[in-house]
Amino acid sequence: MGTGRDLGCTEALQLREVRRRSMVFEAVTSHPTDQSTAVSCPEGNIYVVTMTGRDTLGLDEEGAQSAGAPSTLIRR
Repeated sequence: MGTGRDLGCTEALQLREVRRRSMVFEAVTSHPTDQSTAVSCPEGNIYVVTMTGRDTLGLDEEGAQSAGAPSTLIRR
């Protein structure tokens, strides 16, 4: 049952490394998206984003990305 609340975390990402077709980002700050919740948001998550097509980015399984994050982002 949905609560109508956003129980995720909002992170500020910093670019840590550029590879041939990918970039590595680290969460340098993290806080609950809905400040009225008691969600624990760890800092330091790692996200690896790779160009998988001309208009498509993939979020690799490497790293510590949060559960529920999309595996691909497509420009429309």
